[in-house]
Amino acid sequence: MSIAIIGTGWGARIQVPAFRAAGLQVVALAGSDQAKTERIAGDLGVPFATGDWRAVLARPDVALVSIVTPPDLHREMATAALAAGKHVLCEKPTALDAAQARAMLAAAQERPRQLALIDHELRFLPALIRARQMLADGAIGAVRHVLFQVISSSRADLARPWNWWSDTARGGGALGAFGSHQVDLLRYLLADEVAAVAASLHTFVAERNAADGPRPVTSDDYYSLRLRFARGPLATIECSSITRTNEPNSVTLYGAAGTLRWVGGKLLHIPPDGAPEDITPAYEHATPADLRGGDFPQGTLYLGHALRAFFAGDRAALAPAATFVDGLHTQQVLDAARASDRQGGGFQPVG
Repeated sequence: MSIAIIGTGWGARIQVPAFRAAGLQVVALAGSDQAKTERIAGDLGVPFATGDWRAVLARPDVALVSIVTPPDLHREMATAALAAGKHVLCEKPTALDAAQARAMLAAAQERPRQLALIDHELRFLPALIRARQMLADGAIGAVRHVLFQVISSSRADLARPWNWWSDTARGGGALGAFGSHQVDLLRYLLADEVAAVAASLHTFVAERNAADGPRPVTSDDYYSLRLRFARGPLATIECSSITRTNEPNSVTLYGAAGTLRWVGGKLLHIPPDGAPEDITPAYEHATPADLRGGDFPQGTLYLGHALRAFFAGDRAALAPAATFVDGLHTQQVLDAARASDRQGGGFQPVG
């Protein structure tokens, strides 16, 4: 299967090698700058490069379009790609708000034979697939509460220049970048929906330099959310992108009959008052040496293998995937979190 990628950041750096390692063909790369895109495509050996993303939609050799752009562009690009008859993989967060996510979902529902997926690649990691099944089987009893932390230095460098990530109007900020993954993964693991959310968002680095001088940062670089799920579990999710240390992503699910913890890529089962047991399943696909970065690049590799299997006839291969339906639900949680923060941090209903 052949893929076009719109985006010269994560799309070029991670998706190109991951999808190729999974046996997919990347036939086109689109970016906002023609010369830069041509240079990157040349370095990667991608045969077609363009500064006009619509050009890839006209190519008959493109079966799937991966949209890896700022969130303010997702609705236009996704609906245009679907209208052009392409399968779509859209980066998170789904859109700027739930209204845009609904428009994307409506476009997808008009074309049910085309894939319309959100790139929540962690769902494809074998450890998390096993964790979901164990929870469904009652391995730790009823889940009472969850802690989920993402601690990163990705925005800690004060010399890092201002770009769209600093602009809330374009969908920048930690909540969209990381919170969307955290909310979606808990929805996936628990097979449950968030009923209400209370949130605190903060911007520690209030200004960054742009080409025309200092600009204010309007997006968050830290947040803490409390989630109430419909069937009872509570969850606390936290993210800081401005720490001076990097810690492994960590999810701990506390149940009435035990605990599950996913940390540093490993899945641990902790019986009542017992010691952690490493129950990480064997990973079938080796991660290429040029694909570094931990959980998300590895998840992209496994997503690539699932796409290849799906188009080879295994319709169950994409069962873990986040669809545009999932994208809308997660976007509604993000919207409610922002409303909670604006109104002092109290619980807000979702949806």
